[in-house]
This record gives sequence, structure tokens and C-alpha cells, in this order.
Amino acid sequence: MITYQEKFDESRRLLKDAMAILGNPEATAEEKTNAGKMHTDSKALMAEGEQMQGIVGMSKKLADFAMTAPIVDQADPARPQGFKTLGGFLRSVHAASFNRTYSDPRLNVWEGDKGEKSTSGIATSGWASESQQQKDLIESIGASGGFLVPTEYRPTLQMYDSDALVVRPRATVIPMRRRSIQMPILDQTGGATDTPAWFGGLVALWTEEAGSKEEKQPAFKQIELVAHKLVLYTEASDELLDDSAVSLEALLTALYRGAINWYEERAFVRGTGAGQPMGLINAGATITVARQAQLVFGLVDIINMLRHFRGQRPVWMINQAGLSNLLQLNGPAANPSYVFMPSARDGVPGTLFGYPVFYNEHCSAVGTAGDIILADWSKYLIGDRQAISIDSSKHFRFQNDLTAWRAVHRVDGQPWLSDYFTLADGTATVSPFVILGNKTT
Repeated sequence: MITYQEKFDESRRLLKDAMAILGNPEATAEEKTNAGKMHTDSKALMAEGEQMQGIVGMSKKLADFAMTAPIVDQADPARPQGFKTLGGFLRSVHAASFNRTYSDPRLNVWEGDKGEKSTSGIATSGWASESQQQKDLIESIGASGGFLVPTEYRPTLQMYDSDALVVRPRATVIPMRRRSIQMPILDQTGGATDTPAWFGGLVALWTEEAGSKEEKQPAFKQIELVAHKLVLYTEASDELLDDSAVSLEALLTALYRGAINWYEERAFVRGTGAGQPMGLINAGATITVARQAQLVFGLVDIINMLRHFRGQRPVWMINQAGLSNLLQLNGPAANPSYVFMPSARDGVPGTLFGYPVFYNEHCSAVGTAGDIILADWSKYLIGDRQAISIDSSKHFRFQNDLTAWRAVHRVDGQPWLSDYFTLADGTATVSPFVILGNKTT
């Protein structure tokens, strides 16, 4: 029979060997995998040894207690004799626990020289008190019954969803069958005094009868969407795939889709256009409104953004940290009735000047350009070359019993406008994309 000391020795040996393998920079992947198994076996042996040690200790103390109970005292023959066997002692304890009126006199404790029996029943002091403590079974100590209580496990992974998508559901999505797609657009970047930008430079002139006519043509431009690749990659052991209480395949699929949607949305808002979509904040068609408020933003900043906006389906996107400032938004001292939050008893309004508000983590930090966005996302183009594709393979790392997982998404995005509009007064500018500029110091 293997003793608990032998289990301790074997556990230490396995742990030492595993540490030696992991400390070797030339160890192979297979050796490192074996080292992990050795570590697991070492912990199991240590736990088994501790359990055996606890059981052996409990048995010894029970035996010592039974054999050292009071014996007949010649000066006081009324004292009960001790138990002759451990079995007799255990039977008496068992009977007393089920029948409170029954009491084996050998379980009673005699106090001092008074010859008076304690009325407290089993074990009140001395050797009896210690024995009573040892026979109690409690689940907080493994050797005293804790190993009998299984740990409850609920195979449901708790997680919090990210923000709802704002851009893709509102943008103009164009399917792509090749790496890139080109589209003609009307060049509306012009505009000057008494000259509209809406018609691509086409100008109508007033003339008299039979007067000469000046030739004017509309101008065109071309926009190109080029698919950029967004990828995710994970390796998982075959054992984890087989033994996990949570379906790893379903979990990775859900996480991959959520992560790609998050990074795609961030690129549509903040992308640089280099190897990724061109985000609204960095786009040439976006108007940046100078911030007037000394703190974060004020009513005058919101009004100025509205003054430069031109679109049909606008939404606000605001950094979550700006909520505290928005809730305190009010009008000027001369007319403070313009307030965003009229009463603290009411819920937080979902609109600002009638347009939906989304608190979005893709906005810039509070106080920097882009912490507040006003946009008509229908004027933003998304080119979908490849929808989210999730695949797995057991062959790439077959030697190591690893399954490789990957997700691929190919997409591009940018406003179809290359610049904002200049109105006929020659100075006023408008755009479907407006952001608040940096805070002044």
C-alpha cells in the first residue's frame, strides 16, 4: 500500500522534472506539453496525500481517545471502565447521537475529586472535550468531511455585450465581387458666391433674346473602395474542445463575430484609410467645429454643429464620459430654460434637438476632436467583399493535438464626398459629417 509520504515524494519529483523542462530554452513543444501534464499529476498526488494524511490522523486520535478513557478507580468503584475497542466506542457514540435519552456511562466526564458527573453529556473538558472536537464532521475541512461535498458548477459563461452598432445599419452598403470597386460621383466640391455646389459646377446664366450662351459642363469624379482584411486567430487543444463544459466552438464563433463588428465599427469612425477604412473623423468631407466652451462642451457648441450640418437622417454619437456634462447642459444666462434634462425624476432623454443620441466608445476622448459627432451615415459607403468567415482546422498543428481557428473579414469604407459643401454666400460650409474640435486651453 502506498503511503501518503510516498505520494508527497512522487509529487515533488514530478514538479521538479516539470520545472527543469520549462526552464530549458531548447525544450520542444511536445516536452512542454508533457511538463504541463506532469504539473497536473503533481497537484493530484499532493491532494491525495493530504487526504490520506488527514484520514490517518483522525483514525489515530479516535483510537487514542477510546483506549485512554477512564478505568475503574479502586478508591471510587462507581467510576465507569473505559472502552476496550474502538468499535465499542463508535457504537456508543452512534447510539447517543440518535437517542438523546440514552447515555453510555463511559461517555460521561467526571470532574475533579467531587465524584459528580457532568450534566452536559458527552465531553465537556479535558480528554473528552478534545475527542468531541475530533469526531465532529464539517465541510469546511477536507479531512473532516469537506472532500465529500462536491463543488457546484454552472456551465453558462457570463459576458457583457458591447455597444450596439451605429454605422453599418445606417450606411450605404455595396457588395463587392472583386478586390476593388470604382464608382463615378458628381463633383460637388466647388461652390462660391452666387454659385451652387450641388450641380457639379453647372451654372445657369440669364440672357436676353438671341443673346450668346456660355458653355458650362458638370464635373465628375471617381471613388474607389479597396477591400482591407480584418482577421482573428486562435489555437485550442483537442482536450479542451472535448472536455469543456461550455461549447468552445459556439463561444469562439460568437466572440469572433462580436470582435470583428467592434473593430469594423471603430475603423468607420476613426480609421486612417491606410490599410483600413477611412473613418469619419479623418475624412476630408468632415467639418470640425471650433469648441467655444472652456470646459467640455456647451449649448453654443451643439448649436454651431447644427449650423454646419446638412443631411436627412442624422444621429449624435457622444463619448460616454461626456454624459455628465450633457446632463447639465443648459442655455445662456439670459435664457436658461433651454435645458437637456428638465427633471432628475425623469429618464435620460434619448434625443438632442430631436436627433437620436448614442453614447459610443469609438468617439474620441472628452475634450478632443471627435468626442461629439453629428452624422448622416447614409452618406457613408461600406464595400463588403467578404462577409465574416469562420473556419477551423485540425491539420496545421496536428502533431500537437491543437485545433486552429480563424476569422476573416474583407471590407472598406469611406464617405463618398471628398470635401464639404460651400453655400452660395461664399463662406458658409455644410456637410453630412460634423465633429466638435479640440478643447482650447
